[in-house]
Amino acid sequence: MSIQLTQQYIALFNAKDIDGIAKLLTHDFVLEDPVVKRIQGKQDALSAILNIFNSCTQLSFVAKNIYQDHMTTIIEFVLTLDHQVLTGTDIIDWNDMGQMIELRAYLDIPK
Repeated sequence: MSIQLTQQYIALFNAKDIDGIAKLLTHDFVLEDPVVKRIQGKQDALSAILNIFNSCTQLSFVAKNIYQDHMTTIIEFVLTLDHQVLTGTDIIDWNDMGQMIELRAYLDIPK
C-alpha cells in the first residue's frame, strides 16, 4: 500500500496539487529538510510546500527509485525547479490509515 501512496504523493507534487497533498498528511505531520529544518503541523508544512510550488513556474519531481520497509518508503529523486536541479532522498513514514506521519528530505545541494 505504501508504494502506491508514495507514487500518489509524487503525482500530486508534480501537479502542484496542494489540496491532494493535504489529504495525505496527518494533522500533526512533521516535515524536515535542509531548508526549513523542522516543521511540525499540517498547515505549516503545507505552507512550506506551497512556497516551493510558488517559487517556480516549472516543477518536475521524478522518482529514480522507491523502496519500502514496513510503513516507511524511501524516494530517490530528481527535483527540477525551473533551471535548478536537485537530487536527494525523501524518507516517508506512513500510518495504517494511509497518511504521512513524517517526511524527512535529504538534499544534495549544489555548492
